Amino acid sequence: NTQKLTALQTKIANSIAKEERRARERERQDSPRTVCDGCYRPPVLCLCKALPDEKFQTNTTILILQHPNESRKKTFSTVPLIPLVLENVHVKVGYRFDIRDLPIVEDYLHLGKRPLLLFPSDHAVSLDNLHPSATDLTTGELADTPTTEETTTTSENLLIVLDGTWAEAKRMALQSPELVDSLLHVTFSSEEPSRYDAVRKEPEAHCYSTLEACAQALVLLEKRFEESESLTNVLDLMVNTKLDMDASRNEDPRQKGRRRLSRTRQRERVERALLNKPKPRLIDESGAVLRPLTVKDAETVNKNWYHPSRKSIATIEKRLDNGLGCFGIEHNGELRAHIVRCEDGCLGMLHVDEEVRRRGYGKVLLQEAAAALDRAGLPQMALIKNGNTAAESLFHSTGWTVIGDNLIKHEGRPRR
Repeated sequence: NTQKLTALQTKIANSIAKEERRARERERQDSPRTVCDGCYRPPVLCLCKALPDEKFQTNTTILILQHPNESRKKTFSTVPLIPLVLENVHVKVGYRFDIRDLPIVEDYLHLGKRPLLLFPSDHAVSLDNLHPSATDLTTGELADTPTTEETTTTSENLLIVLDGTWAEAKRMALQSPELVDSLLHVTFSSEEPSRYDAVRKEPEAHCYSTLEACAQALVLLEKRFEESESLTNVLDLMVNTKLDMDASRNEDPRQKGRRRLSRTRQRERVERALLNKPKPRLIDESGAVLRPLTVKDAETVNKNWYHPSRKSIATIEKRLDNGLGCFGIEHNGELRAHIVRCEDGCLGMLHVDEEVRRRGYGKVLLQEAAAALDRAGLPQMALIKNGNTAAESLFHSTGWTVIGDNLIKHEGRPRR
């Protein structure tokens, strides 16, 4: 029962954290930043110099069925680049698709043709051996005669591509059975590595971005080498621009750990706020209130630290956003004392304003922080600056033991 309750709490917190992220995205959409008129990207990521003077007209119409998660990656997805180069490109966003929701697919089927679905299913046919008789698509079969310059197809095709991670694409296919069953599944093979892999790790060596897949399909369907090269030129510029920006910030563009950590911290913060948030309480007759610290307290905490800086306030904000073990005492509307759980897990930044000392505020903060760590099942350790005899006396009086230089530890449950 305890495990089920914990799982339910985590699920609720994840849901609320996701909705907060969606709300921030909507706010950004309501007040969009400046973008280039040519490629609709931020000026620092402009790709106009790689775009053709005029869009290419192809005999193949491309329909991209995009997962909603991909549609939110405006400056990192390859799909927005394709309509900048080609005419006859349509994008539909959703989790599942029905033939009745896609008039362009209905039109092709009514003409007796089967649209092509670029998807590596078990019964997919390779475009590497495409024969011109297959472009009628009335039988839905591809011949084994290799394509040559003389036999290049000129008939119209509808190429459908699923855009998302492999897991998302497979889920979209499974949730759209009627549509998927009505299409002719095709695939291709290529020895070249993905250009996109430099900024977004592909799951397998043979995997490609949606733009690269469309470019290769156009080569195989229509011998559209110029169009394919134009598409990949835009992708190369986007990738190189991204790499240059990340190099200037000394970041790995494929490192998703930081994003995952940020989401984990957000979920933990919501979970604490929703389920385990300590309530403010009076601690003496003067009206002093013990309460959890918030990010708004970062400036005061930074000012009271013995070596504050512009960088340190950012670190303090992260710790207060985490919240666990961070408490303050407010008197007459002002923060007069505080304790913070530092990045290494130790308690620190214990401070009491001189005007309110000798009231037991330090002891109250220390006991409350230690109790919070105990409830979370975390070790209770703290750092004390050498020579701070007052702090040493306080910690010893509440059951803490010195275990190393500047480091002390509390054994057992905190005393109240």
